[in-house]
Amino acid sequence: MNAPVTEATAMISVSATPAAIAFNFEETRAWLESELEQYDVVVTADTLADCKKLATELNKLAAEISKRRREAVAEVSAPIKDFEGKAKSLEQMCKDGRQRLLDQVQVFEDETKAKAKAALEAARSAMWAEQEVAEEFRRAQIDDLVKLSTLTKTGKLSAVAKQELLIRVNADLKLQQQTQIRLHLLENDSYRAGLAAPLTRAHVETFLFASDEEYSQRLQTMIASELERQKVAEERSRKRFEEEQRRAEESQQRKADADRRRVEAEQQAQQQTAQPEPEPQPSAPQQYENEPAYQAEPAPAPASTAVAQKHAYGPLDNPAAAAIAKCTQAEAEAQAIQLSANAMTEAFGIWVPGELIAIAYGGAIFRKP
Repeated sequence: MNAPVTEATAMISVSATPAAIAFNFEETRAWLESELEQYDVVVTADTLADCKKLATELNKLAAEISKRRREAVAEVSAPIKDFEGKAKSLEQMCKDGRQRLLDQVQVFEDETKAKAKAALEAARSAMWAEQEVAEEFRRAQIDDLVKLSTLTKTGKLSAVAKQELLIRVNADLKLQQQTQIRLHLLENDSYRAGLAAPLTRAHVETFLFASDEEYSQRLQTMIASELERQKVAEERSRKRFEEEQRRAEESQQRKADADRRRVEAEQQAQQQTAQPEPEPQPSAPQQYENEPAYQAEPAPAPASTAVAQKHAYGPLDNPAAAAIAKCTQAEAEAQAIQLSANAMTEAFGIWVPGELIAIAYGGAIFRKP
């Protein structure tokens, strides 16, 4: 290393001699005052020419004084300007040297901090792995630990830096353990409160990492809300179930009534089939709706009901849609009765070729007299 700056400062030697300029100021001043006194009067025609002449001479004298002043100042200022230029050059040399040193210092500090950051990152990763901290909980920051003092002279992390880094990694581990406990207890808390389905992480994600007090308060509020929602849903389900049960019971009752009427009709048809009936007398075709006799009480089954022949049975107001089959009258009536029992309010006719012989309505049979 070169000599210390204090020694170099002591080496600098600067001396100055005050500038000396000879000037008969007082003599010249006295002469000017005496010359100007005689013209300190009002200008007249008699003194006009002399006044103009004196004004010209005074102007020349002022110019001469100014010239000599500048020349004298320039003469005595030359050494000052020379000194000033040399001193400024030395100042600039010092500044340039200082800047070069600062640049090198900056490079060294940047390189040292980069090494410190790399060492901190490596140590942090090792601590996370050793503590088995999951990825989502690896939150320890190191930017404020990146300092020149972070590394020792041998390039290792200082004890202070290691201790601070361990504290931050342990904080990450604590948050992970706290979260795992909260999620583990969440199902138990849900069932204990009476929820049919437990809350999940998605429900508490917005406040999962809050303080214990805030987490507990918000969890209780959410459970209360879910209980109310569950109550409303259960009430809605209960009403829907009761309505479905009512409809099912009504449907079963209607079916039972229809089956009862069908069985009664079949039994009646079987009883009628067991009695011989005389052959029906042929008659001209008639329209049922114009025949008042069909509105009377059911007539006894004719003897011909046991004779198999071509019969048609179907909607009374649409004979073209009637089904045609070779069967006994009793069998045809049984089919019509079953159709009317199911339709309830619709009448069904029974025909033989060219003649309407009976009407089934409401599960009962009405025969032509």
